[in-house]
Amino acid sequence: MQSEQQCKPSARFLIADEYFSDNAIVQLQSDTVKRCETREKNIAYEQYIRWKPQTNEIAVFTLYAYADLQVPKKFDIIFSLDNPDQFIKIDFELTQCVYEGWYPMNAIVDGHKHLCVLSFDKSVPDMLFTLQRAESRFPIYSPDRKFLGLCNSPDFTEIADRIKKNIVLKRTYGKEWYKYDKD
Repeated sequence: MQSEQQCKPSARFLIADEYFSDNAIVQLQSDTVKRCETREKNIAYEQYIRWKPQTNEIAVFTLYAYADLQVPKKFDIIFSLDNPDQFIKIDFELTQCVYEGWYPMNAIVDGHKHLCVLSFDKSVPDMLFTLQRAESRFPIYSPDRKFLGLCNSPDFTEIADRIKKNIVLKRTYGKEWYKYDKD
């Protein structure tokens, strides 16, 4: 368990690797109802199983979270993990999360994956549609899929610098790059 304050600013970002189609969301919600049949239901559960995506919302899957985070959580930067110079600054909010894609909660849990609902003031930015689209609950991953980072402006410079450094190390040392990482 790590709080956001305990995490280095250069690591304070979530990684999104896919977004879910409406069909996939329906399947995932149905699975949640089945898995939680004998569990106590909470407000997050009720909100998620009744949720229908609006034009300003998107459900993404995030990889291993950097810290425990309370939901809702505000962010304002979306960037490419391949090239952090490709980014957009836009206010948005993570309004719902589903732990490991099966149990709705009011918190992101450090070190775990989550289905996350992102809400924007107007419409979902095109950049998010560069992620792989999951058409069902069990997507087939493309080897060339894109990854996007979600973070806040105060941490972005350190995040981008760290990613650029790692890119150089990977080009220089290949699979052994991490042995040369001094941070």
